[in-house]
Amino acid sequence: MKSFIFAILLLALASPALALSCMRPDAVQLYELARDSDDTFIAVRGRIDLSEPAQDPIPETEIPAITQAVMSGYSLTSHAFGALFHSKIEIRANCLGPWCGSAEGFEGEQIAMLRVDGNDVLTLMAGPCGGKALPWTKDGERRLLDCHRTGKCVAAE
Repeated sequence: MKSFIFAILLLALASPALALSCMRPDAVQLYELARDSDDTFIAVRGRIDLSEPAQDPIPETEIPAITQAVMSGYSLTSHAFGALFHSKIEIRANCLGPWCGSAEGFEGEQIAMLRVDGNDVLTLMAGPCGGKALPWTKDGERRLLDCHRTGKCVAAE
């Protein structure tokens, strides 16, 4: 009986380690999350350059770490990523328990959903399971544009 109780206790203590299961969304899912949100988002394809060293959030808190950056590329118009885009952005890295997001890791071209916050601040959320940006792929952009233009949204398999 003691070993059974000990096993239950071990499972209870181990559950936080098993609690975070991340499946990063693809471009279409990222677009749909932004489109269906009550917040306002701008979809951008481009590069993110940190203006300062990445700030790390503090695990077990709800206070995000804010890192200043610049994103350059093209924003989504009614038909394509066609409008030149160059703007300062804030990357907000947050934690979920002991697991944290980071402002680092946005190398290369990205598809990002930037939230328009008060005073027109553009914010890129970066959580422990990724965030509102992912590496650009030709297929991801094609499917996102099909979804945007036609409403037929097909996520990657």
